[in-house]
Amino acid sequence: MDAFLANPELVWEWYHFRREKIGSALPNAGHRALAAWQDKAAEFHLITQNVDGLHQRAGSRDVIELHGNIWRDRCLECGARREAPAAGEAGVPQCECGGSMRPDVVWFGEWLPAEALERSFSLAAACEVFLCVGTSAVVQPAADLPLVAKRHGACLIEVNPEPTPLSGRADYNFFAPAGDVLPRLLEAVV
Repeated sequence: MDAFLANPELVWEWYHFRREKIGSALPNAGHRALAAWQDKAAEFHLITQNVDGLHQRAGSRDVIELHGNIWRDRCLECGARREAPAAGEAGVPQCECGGSMRPDVVWFGEWLPAEALERSFSLAAACEVFLCVGTSAVVQPAADLPLVAKRHGACLIEVNPEPTPLSGRADYNFFAPAGDVLPRLLEAVV
């Protein structure tokens, strides 16, 4: 936050650039498989550390965003949130209250949104199957979610290109890209 306050124009220049790059990205087969899974399962919840909105663009609904969303802005004064304008604004966007806006993402050293975190841990403790997809499994507190699920009896499935610290605790490991594994896993389950 200190870097933002010291030079908000530079921070916003970087975020406008990131939004432009992310805006040209498309959901992959893994994103689409998770969205399809949501339609086929009696109960399905998607918790993500990603801020890019690709899960929503693939069709996932009610996505729990632990680290926020780069496509939203948040006011530093009143806390109001708004969808980011379609075309990037020049300079530092301003809120209707007159305060400066910042990207609605979690920066290093900031707390995760309490509601999203509480809901995620509650769902992890109650689930039957926990898919841990494409993560290093070291960023806390999200890295604890699969362990909470496992402690409460869930089947833990890891999908990741390479082993992680979680790999030895998972019931099933698929060491390959999510875009390759998730469509086949969905097909096998459904």
